[in-house]
Amino acid sequence: MTKTTKRQILGVGIYLNLGLVIVFASAAIYLVNEVKTQERAQALLEAEAKAQLILDHNLATHTYFSHTLKPKVFELTDPFRPKSYFEPAWMSSTFAVREIDKNFKSLDNEDYYYKEAAINARSPENEADEFEKAFIKELNTNPELTYRSLVRKLDDIYYYVTLRRGEAMGETCLRCHSTPDKAPKNLVDVYGSERSFSRSMGDVISAISIRVPLSAAYAKADQFSNHLSMIFIIVLMIMFAVQYFIYRFFVLGPITKLKDKALSISEDEALLGEEISLPLSREFGELASAFNTMSSKLRYQLDHLEEMVEKRTLELNSSNQKIQEALAEIKTLKGIIPICMHCKEIRDDKGSWHQLEEYIAGHSDAQFSHGICDKCVKNYYPELAEKIE
Repeated sequence: MTKTTKRQILGVGIYLNLGLVIVFASAAIYLVNEVKTQERAQALLEAEAKAQLILDHNLATHTYFSHTLKPKVFELTDPFRPKSYFEPAWMSSTFAVREIDKNFKSLDNEDYYYKEAAINARSPENEADEFEKAFIKELNTNPELTYRSLVRKLDDIYYYVTLRRGEAMGETCLRCHSTPDKAPKNLVDVYGSERSFSRSMGDVISAISIRVPLSAAYAKADQFSNHLSMIFIIVLMIMFAVQYFIYRFFVLGPITKLKDKALSISEDEALLGEEISLPLSREFGELASAFNTMSSKLRYQLDHLEEMVEKRTLELNSSNQKIQEALAEIKTLKGIIPICMHCKEIRDDKGSWHQLEEYIAGHSDAQFSHGICDKCVKNYYPELAEKIE
């Protein structure tokens, strides 16, 4: 096997395998990334739905507290309740929502973040962080802004974060949020005279901040993607092994047989005429059949070469003789021909005299037909010449 032939045979397998790897790997990478993207998108949708459920639940609690429970309790206690009295358990819906949320988390072990954040909040538990403060300030400068949703990474953990417009300061709220002297004394005793005062009518004082962790869902999506990648790798290895077997058995094997047989015949002409077995594949079967036919014909031609040469020589000699005879005839006609000056007969090589048309017809393919010219008509048939004229 020459180096060039080896490189050509290996090149086919290498290009075939490389092409298969590139196509399959590209498809696998695309599918894995697509699945991972879809899994993360689904996790984000679920987090958004959970955040909406938490929001709706707590807003419903607010509404019940503010419009049903608190007015009824105020109406019931008005006759005997001192003006300085303050009890956040039923007077503050924000307090109630926060405590209910704590109980809910403890019961279901829910992992989410809910805060009715405010700047200088009455309870330190509701104090807004820098991100939330920036949103509250933007709410007071942009009346059209109602919510903002995004994905944030906090302490290496991804969260779905949604911020909603909170309460705006109303007239009934100013009793507890304008100045300490107007607020119930018990409220000032509980929270102090600094926090959540000096509010103005119409101020947006809070924002509802919800965070739903995404890292667990993302990790699950990544784990699924990794498992899918392993499956694709295993499938790729199996496909590669199957393809390599098919290539070796159906492609490289027949080519090697053809090559080896051709080389052996070229080194020993006694092997000419031998045939190779037909491969299973149709294309290489046809190629092997053509090779066998060629080998058989070459063997026959080699074995009968002398007969073929002798036969061809006889054919050439016969053709040459005919050519010589034709040339001889052509020379006779082209040479000096003796002709009688009176009767115009021609003498041949044997001394015999022949009419002109007889001699030419005997020495060529020309034939004659007789007629009469105008001059002879006048000389020999004058009466006919007058009628013709």
